[in-house]
Amino acid sequence: MTTSLLPWTKKKAVPAAKGGILARYEDFPFQLSRMRAEFDRLMERLAGEWPSHWEGNGWRWGLEVEDQDDAVVVHAEAPGFEPDDLNLQLSDNRLVLRAAKKVETKGKKGEKEVREQECYQSVTLPDGIDKDKVEAKYHSGVLTVTLPKTAEGKAKRIAVKSS
Repeated sequence: MTTSLLPWTKKKAVPAAKGGILARYEDFPFQLSRMRAEFDRLMERLAGEWPSHWEGNGWRWGLEVEDQDDAVVVHAEAPGFEPDDLNLQLSDNRLVLRAAKKVETKGKKGEKEVREQECYQSVTLPDGIDKDKVEAKYHSGVLTVTLPKTAEGKAKRIAVKSS
């Protein structure tokens, strides 16, 4: 015997093939998580068919910013570019990331088609970055920018005393 959604009524379980319940109330959290996982897989498949980083006529970086003890590290996904296509600038407390390249392909009728990929994004940085020691590396489509902190920019540990 299974319970319905109303706790004070009880019904006998009728097989789903005969128009009965599909799952017991106790199984609802499990069924909901399965349904959510299936929906997530469906959305990933749909999104995989569309260019995910394009917005309007520009391309969006996949950014991850880590604030470490001695540096701020920025990881930016930039597949398909070469190091010469990238332009990085550090101005005040902003890191500006730019990338641009032209891609030439042949159309169906043998015509040359030129498509331009562009990207611009800026990241606000904390105070205390040593601008003279910034390093940037590009490998396998990922740009890694390491921005060392000055002595003033490093966090100071505060001791917690018991009362």
